[in-house]
Amino acid sequence: MQDWMHYAIPIVLIGFFIYRRTKRTIGFQKLSKGRLRFRLTLFSILGIFIFLLGFIHPIHFIGYIIGLAAGTGLGLTAIRHTRFEHRADGWYYRTHLWIEIAVLVLFISRIAYRLAFIGLSANPASMNPADPSQFTKDPVTAGVFFIIVSYYILFFGYLLREETKLDANATISNVSGGENSSPQAVK
Repeated sequence: MQDWMHYAIPIVLIGFFIYRRTKRTIGFQKLSKGRLRFRLTLFSILGIFIFLLGFIHPIHFIGYIIGLAAGTGLGLTAIRHTRFEHRADGWYYRTHLWIEIAVLVLFISRIAYRLAFIGLSANPASMNPADPSQFTKDPVTAGVFFIIVSYYILFFGYLLREETKLDANATISNVSGGENSSPQAVK
């Protein structure tokens, strides 16, 4: 019984993260500069850190490059399909649902794979899931990580740029013609 107890907290945390991520995937999300900047900084630091750990096993850079390219493709597709809406309390955005689902499925499947791999290994105690070098030991996990990192860095950067443009356009339209009380949808 004690063997599975030390996995309970990580499983609960992962479940909570998946719940929040799924909730954020559906519907419009409020644009928040502070939250976007924090996430952009966090993903940038994590990406650089894992990339630098890759020098331990240089062959894994192939997985990193493929992940970066795939994440960039996903990000550019998401940018093309992002919709903005102005409401009384600010701007909201909605990403392309299928792209968000794809990123979520990639994340969940790699977590499930790593947990199954650790659980089925001959000596699971030798594998520390909190050890960041675990990402550099499995090129597929690192590649999926870089898909997610490059996607979010590109997409959050785009949202920050667009929020500045949307705020400037809203100020100009308020000065010239007043504010419309109904939600305003923008590409």
